[in-house]
Amino acid sequence: MIKKIMFCTCLIPLLAGVCAAEVWQAPDQEQARERAKETVPFVKEYEDDCQISRRICLMDAGISLDDVSHVYFLLDSPIIKEREDHYEPVRFAHKRHAALVNDCTQCHHFRPKDENALETTRCSACHQDSFNPDYPERIGLKAAYHQQCIACHQQKAKGPVDCKGCHLQHVPDHKELVKLPDNPDPIQVTKACLECHDTQGEDMLKTAHWLWRGPSPYTTGHRKDILHGKGTTALNNF
Repeated sequence: MIKKIMFCTCLIPLLAGVCAAEVWQAPDQEQARERAKETVPFVKEYEDDCQISRRICLMDAGISLDDVSHVYFLLDSPIIKEREDHYEPVRFAHKRHAALVNDCTQCHHFRPKDENALETTRCSACHQDSFNPDYPERIGLKAAYHQQCIACHQQKAKGPVDCKGCHLQHVPDHKELVKLPDNPDPIQVTKACLECHDTQGEDMLKTAHWLWRGPSPYTTGHRKDILHGKGTTALNNF
């Protein structure tokens, strides 16, 4: 027998492959998605300045918060995704960080030797593959992100320092994993979910949400019934 119906019936259209109506997306979000797909040319040589010299260089160039053209970046580089794709991309609040840190050299610590290059070039211009035999001293892009962000968060005691503090876990498209008939009923949906999520199914049966009981002021005939509820007489199909 199938366990009590535990999944919301609103999942049925999703798992059945019925597409939801398109929703409005912010223009800067769409632009961030497109920027994230880009692989910029690798910077082979850079100016090996100390941080003080680098800071003076940026001041002389007049670089300030007003020059931050992108409010945020979506850290979803194809360089990293080529090797692994366990987590959703990070939405990096670029301008907010620039305002809080107030020192561009904290992230843009070197510049390319090419005089025509931007003073504040992307991280992925210098950091790409996890190991490049021609440039063994360079750490990869993933390591650069983690080393820079986590170390700063720890130093300032602000911001997340664990995986899920920055990322959502990448969840595969269930339309590719689960095959359901057209217009499935709740029992069919629940059975499909429990094929992989049996542990979560057991856990759900022990939650207060599942076992709730007590007066139900919006249910005719049960407004003062202390024994009424999902744990006793009500159908557990939320």
